Amino acid sequence: MGETVPFPKNYAWYKKEAMDCFLTGRMEEAIPFFERAYQLEQDELLNTNYTTALYQVGDYQKAKEIADDKCSFYEKEESLAIFYTAILIKCHLFLQAEQALLFRKKKYPSKDTTEENWMAVQEMLEEERTKIELEKQKKIEHLIKEAYSLGNKSFAEQSTIMKELEKIPIGSFIEAAEPILSNPFVNGIIKATAIERLAMEHVEGHFDIYWMKEKRTIQPSVLTSIENNVIFQEVMSLLSERVEQDDPSLYQAMVQEASLHLFMLYPFIEEVITSPLKWVELYQKRYDNFYLVASGSHSDTKKMEEWMHRVDQELIDLG
Repeated sequence: MGETVPFPKNYAWYKKEAMDCFLTGRMEEAIPFFERAYQLEQDELLNTNYTTALYQVGDYQKAKEIADDKCSFYEKEESLAIFYTAILIKCHLFLQAEQALLFRKKKYPSKDTTEENWMAVQEMLEEERTKIELEKQKKIEHLIKEAYSLGNKSFAEQSTIMKELEKIPIGSFIEAAEPILSNPFVNGIIKATAIERLAMEHVEGHFDIYWMKEKRTIQPSVLTSIENNVIFQEVMSLLSERVEQDDPSLYQAMVQEASLHLFMLYPFIEEVITSPLKWVELYQKRYDNFYLVASGSHSDTKKMEEWMHRVDQELIDLG
């Protein structure tokens, strides 16, 4: 006779195949069979074996997900409670693991046979936490090193690194921000992102910055975020008032361009945009050659127009 062909819903067959693999240590092979069997019947013993297999192959998140289906069952049995605590540790849910360790002192009587296992779990918690802290510190050190050579990377690479830098503690971020701000080859958007976090954290002191081919100094503690900048808000309000209702598509295009320009000009927006109205009219003129900018100080308008072209060129050069 040939091999047995399983029926689509043959729970017993899936379970047998899973256990054959499980008992001979072939956890990777056991898992697909456990999964199919468990989809058909959520048996408690099957759950613990399935969870064990997942734990053994290092799929801790999935192991926790399956164990959580029978959470009360794991709490009834001390050996399972120990196992579940180990899963929490491997998932880096350290606070929950600590609570589980405290809970067991109240729930389970102290026994020599299990005390050693609980102590091993406690040691695992401490080791895993130390390991994670070391990994975090190594990552921070690597990111700070990357900050010094950020100007040699593409804008996409700079953006990716900055997203990671924004997650690190402020002390380390300050260390990384200094070479970023003073590097003439780092994109202005990236610099603006760095300055904004320094401003939001109310970082004291002065920082040297290479901005629009000029050497400047900034004091983050006196700055607002870009979106809270008064000029930024006025420009956006005027664009909405003058363009949005008549031409929503054009409005979206202008908003994108204006946002990009204002990010590049941060934190010296007020220095460049002396009239938000004229600045918005310059956008309207850009998109409509027949649009006439209202009368006013011609020299101020001319300077702002030159700045707008300068920002455009900067974006091209640093792109």
